[in-house]
Amino acid sequence: MSSLVIKLFFPLFLSLSMICLSSCIPRDDLDRRFTSEEEALGQFQLWQKEYGREYDNLKEEAKRFEIFKENLKYIRETNARRESPFDYSLGLNEFADLSREEFSKIFTPDMGPIPKDNMNLNDDDDNDSCPNAPASIDWRKKGAVTKVKNQGYCGSCWAFGSIGAMEGINAIVKGKPSVSLSAQELVDCDKDCYGCRGGWHNRAFEYAINNGGIAKEADYLYTAQDGTCKASTIKRKAVTLSGYKNVTSYSEKSLYCAVSRQPVTVGLNSMDFQFYQDGIYDGENCTRYNVTHISHAVLIVGYDTVAGHDYWIVKNSWGESWGMKGYIFIKRNTDNKNGVCLINCCGSYPTKEAVKPENYYSSI
Repeated sequence: MSSLVIKLFFPLFLSLSMICLSSCIPRDDLDRRFTSEEEALGQFQLWQKEYGREYDNLKEEAKRFEIFKENLKYIRETNARRESPFDYSLGLNEFADLSREEFSKIFTPDMGPIPKDNMNLNDDDDNDSCPNAPASIDWRKKGAVTKVKNQGYCGSCWAFGSIGAMEGINAIVKGKPSVSLSAQELVDCDKDCYGCRGGWHNRAFEYAINNGGIAKEADYLYTAQDGTCKASTIKRKAVTLSGYKNVTSYSEKSLYCAVSRQPVTVGLNSMDFQFYQDGIYDGENCTRYNVTHISHAVLIVGYDTVAGHDYWIVKNSWGESWGMKGYIFIKRNTDNKNGVCLINCCGSYPTKEAVKPENYYSSI
């Protein structure tokens, strides 16, 4: 039990210990409003135990408790506005003691306006037509998606989003389950990006093309920090590419067609993703931030519809404890040409070799 808790509320926690036999925080408790500081502190203690969080001193612990309270209040207020069981909800996770500013600095840094080389403004993109695309697709079920990974406290989402697309096209072309590729090689070696300070997914594809491929994750392990490039020591590249394409910007049809053929990396504004738990995220709070700037890269691995609600299936890189075991559903078919949180603005995907469209759905 933390020293702050002992000092301030020992009698309370003596009684709580008799009834809170599990470190798990029940969802019903989050949906119920606390009436006292003591109850909020009780949730904080349970959360600390569940995530193994300890602090160096009382001052830091008190600071984190105040942030936790603000985050808990925001989670409750957001969940109270839900009108449908398909609406998204928020929950306490490992980021619950980080302020929005701290979280954004580490996990969703503002990368600025979208570079021109990430944009495709041509209306005649061949991806705009896909009459044979299935009504729904989930590339996870076809062996084209590896397990959810965790970028840690390193702004390497661009690397994970990019290798996910490379893993996908390799599996589709070869008709074999995905091989997990090295995000660390991109972090260390792609000099057109900034390692743990961010980067752009199309430049990651360019690195893999120009470098003759990319290594397996097992041969170039992830360290969650910038390091010296070791690509020259890897004798064999696990996956090679022949090129890449940018999805037509601001065209949801183009993005839909591309995802019908393979997993696609996209940049978006994800500053409100910190506490996402489940449901279809509709971009309710995107307009509260700078929606012309990209702050995160993810991998779209499919799309589907439930009860008339269309959504993208999106793989993140914040570990399986975030969201739905590392995934988020994001609303599609909106009236906004940008898509939810700019998801339609700058998608890219690697190419490996010519594959007839009809084979995409039968080769795996």
